Amino acid sequence: MILKKILFYQFGSNSEPGLEKILKQNKIEYCVFAKKIKDYHADAEFAFEFLQVLHAEKFQAVFSFDYFPLVSMLCEMNQIPYLSWIYDCPMYTLYSKTIGNEMNYIFCFDRKYNLYLQQLGAKHCIHFPLAADAERLVTILSNTSIDLSNEKINPKMIKDEIQKKYESDISFVGNLYSEKKNRLRNVVLSDYCKGFTDGLVESQLKVYGYNFIKEALPDDIMNEIIEKCKLSLGDMYHQDLAQMAADTVGMEVSAREREKVLRVLGEHFEVDLYSGSTLPVFLHGLNIREKGFVNYEKEMPYVFHNSKINLNITSKTIESGIPLRVFDILSCGGFCITNYQPEIAEYFTDGEDLVMYSSMEDLVEKVAYYLEHEEERKQIAQNGYEKLKRNYDLGMIIKEMLSYV
Repeated sequence: MILKKILFYQFGSNSEPGLEKILKQNKIEYCVFAKKIKDYHADAEFAFEFLQVLHAEKFQAVFSFDYFPLVSMLCEMNQIPYLSWIYDCPMYTLYSKTIGNEMNYIFCFDRKYNLYLQQLGAKHCIHFPLAADAERLVTILSNTSIDLSNEKINPKMIKDEIQKKYESDISFVGNLYSEKKNRLRNVVLSDYCKGFTDGLVESQLKVYGYNFIKEALPDDIMNEIIEKCKLSLGDMYHQDLAQMAADTVGMEVSAREREKVLRVLGEHFEVDLYSGSTLPVFLHGLNIREKGFVNYEKEMPYVFHNSKINLNITSKTIESGIPLRVFDILSCGGFCITNYQPEIAEYFTDGEDLVMYSSMEDLVEKVAYYLEHEEERKQIAQNGYEKLKRNYDLGMIIKEMLSYV
C-alpha cells in the first residue's frame, strides 16, 4: 500500500520542486515544512514548530532528500517513519549516531555506501537508484512565458532561439571543486604529506570503478590530513576519521579529473562550461567557453537537450552509484558520455543507452567519433531516454519508495 499523506521537509534541494510536481500528479497529499535547521541535533525552535505541524495532521510519514538527525529524532519520538533519499556521497549527517533509529528508512543511491551505512548501524537502509522526471523538458517548454496567441510569433522561431542559445558541441554542467569545499586546497601540508597525497591522487585518476584511497592512506598521512583539515565532527557523530580523510583526498581527485577533462578536450574541441566555479588560470587560452551558472529547473534541461555531447564526471567520493546528473541528462533526451562507474554499467548498456570512457585517451577518441556520427549519437540519446522512461521515471520510483514502508 502506498503512503498517501506525508510531511515533506525541504531545505532547498534542486530536486524538491520536481518531486512536488510528481506528488501532485499522483494525488499524494503532502505538506511542506521548510524552516532552516540551525543545529542538526539540538534546535528547540525548529523542533517546536516541526512538532506543531506534525501533530496538526495525521501524517503517515516524513520525507526529505538527504538526512537530518533532528528530523530523525523527532520522528523516532513520535513513531512516524522518516524516509530519507540520499543522492550525494559523502553526507556527514549520516555519521550521526541517530542513524540507528528504528523509524529511519534511508534510501541510498550508492550500493557501496549503502553497505557502509548498514555497518554504522542503519537498520532500514535500502539501496535505491536515483531517478528523473521523463516529462521535465516537455513541462518547461509548456511553461515558457511567451504569448503564443500572438499571430506574429512563430513557435518554430522560439524553438530555434532556444536551440541557438543553449546549443553546444560539448557541454559540462557542474562544480570544479576548486573553492572552499575542497579542503586540501585551503591548508598547507608538510612536504612529505603533500608529495604522498599528490602521488595518491594521480594514481587514483588512472583507475575507474575502484576507489583505493582509504586503504592506501598510511596512518601518519591520514592523521595530518585530519588535523590540518579539522575533520572531527563532534560527540554526536560516529568518528570514522579514516573515511573522512579518504573523502577529503577524493574531493581533490574529482577536482583534478574535471580540470584534466576540460584540458584534454579543450585542446581538441570547443567545450562549454556551465558552472559557478571559476575556470583555473592554467586552462585559459583553450577552447573552453565559460557560460556561468544555469538554473537547475529552468535552464539546465535546455543545455542537456541542445548539446551534442553532455559530460558526466562522477565525483570520486561516489564509489559505485549512478550520480543524479546521468538521470538529468537522459531525462531531457540528451546524449551522455560518462566515466565508467560500476552501477552505470549495471543499469545501462554502454554504446546503446549512453557511452562510458575509462581513460583520457578513450574520452577524446569517443568524443571525436560521436561528434562525427550524428545519427548514431541521436539514436543512443533516444535509447537512453526510453530506458529512463521505462525504469527510472521519478513518478514510478517515488511510488515504489512510498510503498516500501
